[in-house]
Amino acid sequence: MNNNLLELIQKYDTQGPRYTSYPTVPHWNQPFLAQDYQKKLRALQKKESQTLALYTHIPFCEEKCYFCACNVVITRKKEQADLYLKYVKKELALLVPFLAASPVTQIHWGGGTPTYLSCEQMEDLFHEYEKYFSISPSAEISLELDPRVTSYEQLKTLRHLGFNRVSMGVQDFDPKVQEAIHRHQTEEQTQKAYAWCRELGFSSVNMDFVYGLPFQTRDSFEKNLRTIVALGPDRLAFYNYAHVPWHVPYQKLIPEHALPTAHLKVELFESALSIFKEAQYLPIGLDHFAKSNDELIRAFETRTLRRNFMGYTTQKDSLLLAFGVSSISDVDDVYSQNFRKLSDYYRALDEDKWPVMKGHVLSPDDRLRRHVIMELMCALELSIPRVEKQFLISFSETFSKELLALKRMSEEGFLTMDSQKISVTELGRIFLRNICMVFDAYLSKEVLSSSKQYSRTI
Repeated sequence: MNNNLLELIQKYDTQGPRYTSYPTVPHWNQPFLAQDYQKKLRALQKKESQTLALYTHIPFCEEKCYFCACNVVITRKKEQADLYLKYVKKELALLVPFLAASPVTQIHWGGGTPTYLSCEQMEDLFHEYEKYFSISPSAEISLELDPRVTSYEQLKTLRHLGFNRVSMGVQDFDPKVQEAIHRHQTEEQTQKAYAWCRELGFSSVNMDFVYGLPFQTRDSFEKNLRTIVALGPDRLAFYNYAHVPWHVPYQKLIPEHALPTAHLKVELFESALSIFKEAQYLPIGLDHFAKSNDELIRAFETRTLRRNFMGYTTQKDSLLLAFGVSSISDVDDVYSQNFRKLSDYYRALDEDKWPVMKGHVLSPDDRLRRHVIMELMCALELSIPRVEKQFLISFSETFSKELLALKRMSEEGFLTMDSQKISVTELGRIFLRNICMVFDAYLSKEVLSSSKQYSRTI
């Protein structure tokens, strides 16, 4: 790493959002009721050619991984899942009358650990979807799985139900790293789960890695990546570990002295870029890579790539309806999040109320800035004339302050820009979050310096 890059890392390594939404969740402070969500759904009933994406959060895990910031419930009492599914069904029944008869083109189960569910519970939940929704024969149906607790019979059941994509967590194989993050997963477990998925005919397999974990070294991490690349998964998600112990108490158990420096994290990132390129994986946005024939690549090329709370997905214009505790729906200009605690989620549904905890109705300025930020996050470029035509603005007048900040970033080599287009460079990919933060009206230097809401950008 040259001295210039090291100086840039030191200059731009700050706290900032990952932009899975805009505005980001910490800024959803306006009064918001379930009726706001219901009103939007009713308005969209008249909209033609609308497709739906469905997400269900399965919060249960048998053990807690210390690095994980997901909303999870740690228990080995499998009967809790039966109770939970009863309430998810109740939520589905409350929502469906507000929906148009639109085809479902995407389904995703996340967690937690969706394969915490038994084969019978999986069938029960999926049949509930079939009861209420028209699922397209070509729908992308996926889930996250943990190779440590997923059986062949579960995968066989999922394929029978129509699941065609899986995303499996890997993170890191090094025993010292695994001990520090409390996730013990052997290469053999991962390889076995991968082989089962291929045998059963899943059309796409994604693997998740995390860099920035304690005790990671360049040599050990490169070894991990080469092991997985040799298997040939279709997609790779490569996440920067978000160390936010003030928000995720379990992360206090991670030895902070063992966390890699920003300098080393960038070296790990650069190593991964080299290995992925050598194996012919193409980069997508901030943290995803895929083979050239993958749908994510086609979505990137056709500008239909979408970034939301699941990372990067296809089908940009589908309404995202989310079910289960803490899940977040993204419907046109409305975000709606369910209660984060099981007790609150259950209580609301016991009272026949929508389990909405908070949300946000986007203002015209929010919609404009969301479009700009998501174009940069998904396409790595922004067409200025298209923005001006779509939102009826003068870009140079509306974003005069932002353009001054971008000019400095252009001089750093992060992007190129003229009157027609802003394009992120290869160097700028490392600083993509910083670039997008320029357009965030909710951020300020004062907020970032005093806030403990976000992870480091590098």
